[in-house]
Amino acid sequence: MAQIWACADAQQARFSGDEVAAWPEGHADMLAAAGVLRRDDNATSVVCEACPEGHVEEVVFIESPPGSHIRSYIHCPEAGPVNVPLDRLKQWAVDFHGLARAAAIGLDLAGQVEEIVRARLWFLGKTTIGGRSREVFLARGVTWIDAPGVFGACERLNSSKGALLLVPGEVPPQDAWTGEPPTVVALKLVARLKEDRLTFDRDHLEGLLAGNRRKVPVKAQESFPTPPGTRWEEVMVWVTESAITVEAKPRSRDFSFQAAGFEEKRKRGVPDSIWALLKVFAMRGGEIPFNGAGLDHKTRTNLKQYVSVLRQRLQALIPGIDGDPVPHIKSERCYRMAFKIAGQDGIAFPVPAGVRWPDVTISLLRSGAIRISVPASERFAASAYVEAGDGELHQWEAAERVAELAREYSLRMLGLADGDGRPNAIGEALIEVLRGDGVTTRAPDDEGMLGLCGVLTKLVAGITDSPFDYVPGSQHWVAMFQTFNPIRLRPKS
Repeated sequence: MAQIWACADAQQARFSGDEVAAWPEGHADMLAAAGVLRRDDNATSVVCEACPEGHVEEVVFIESPPGSHIRSYIHCPEAGPVNVPLDRLKQWAVDFHGLARAAAIGLDLAGQVEEIVRARLWFLGKTTIGGRSREVFLARGVTWIDAPGVFGACERLNSSKGALLLVPGEVPPQDAWTGEPPTVVALKLVARLKEDRLTFDRDHLEGLLAGNRRKVPVKAQESFPTPPGTRWEEVMVWVTESAITVEAKPRSRDFSFQAAGFEEKRKRGVPDSIWALLKVFAMRGGEIPFNGAGLDHKTRTNLKQYVSVLRQRLQALIPGIDGDPVPHIKSERCYRMAFKIAGQDGIAFPVPAGVRWPDVTISLLRSGAIRISVPASERFAASAYVEAGDGELHQWEAAERVAELAREYSLRMLGLADGDGRPNAIGEALIEVLRGDGVTTRAPDDEGMLGLCGVLTKLVAGITDSPFDYVPGSQHWVAMFQTFNPIRLRPKS
């Protein structure tokens, strides 16, 4: 890799067949598989090996006799015609487009690689380093004479806050930039080739960006490589006692609470109070009311501040998505996750007091998900005028109106489908019930239906009755809840 980095700053970042032949066997193929090197056009001239002068001659191709294999020669003033093996004509070039993709993969960046300045600057994606979201770029030729004009005129780079610029060759001096210089790191300091993949020392990179501010070794925070165009509603998160799993489109990553940035800084080795808040969100299906039910006194008192910190942590862990991951829902007086979240023990639908199965509606969505809804009352402030003395007095009164409480859950999140979205036996039973207007014909000991009873009872935890009634004579399982199939476009109990 040292030769790759040294060659990368040359105008013609290319290796001759003679240079590659001197490498250990298979290294060129390994570099090509990693996307760092690619085959280039064959050379048209080579150094003469028949004499000690080392002169360069143009290659001549000869087919003699006609129909035979083509042979290549050069003319040496001393030795005359000299045969040149065709392997000597092969050339390999540094593949900067491939290097950009390999770096984005090696750093697990969120977003999509984009060429900003042709053959000079690439946007690689977003990540979090040092608790700060950074846009990462790859630049070539930052020490060339035209560099200040090329990079100084790039609005995309100069408008980026916290830009991290990776360079394969030498790092330019600070005065090489026309504006505020970005943070520049040489790939030779942090990148290594492991088999056919470019890997990065994230801890060392974290230490380089921390500068002299820290005297202890720095442990890098990891981030999810968010696929391009992902929206918060397409993200699914599972939280356990000590780990978090993030999934989207359908990429998935597991993080310890330390790697996700939720470690208690003073005690070390234990999660902090923000992690506890995240677990409460997970246990409550992604929603916490303003009164903070289920929280300790300290967290409930500082809920607004804690949620603000949680937003920052989530945006650092899952970069590259616009919008608020934990919006404040004023009309319902709660904080609600913009993505789907579940705890170690699964999801619980927030059932209002007094709701029974006939009040519940479960709809089948086309996207491999279901929607659960129940009627609920909504409190609001109503304006009224009352008689007072010589006139009327305006005042506000608390009032209630009928509303709907609804949540959407993917079959994958409910444990009813695999990672590719294929329903398991219980998921197939649920789909069959919803497509059958709440009725399906199965044996009384059918494992799919028995499992479905358990899943729905646990999901809609506030209702203790069975979600199904079994009719022995017809072997019909009849849903005690309302169903809705968008294909039929009509509800039925």
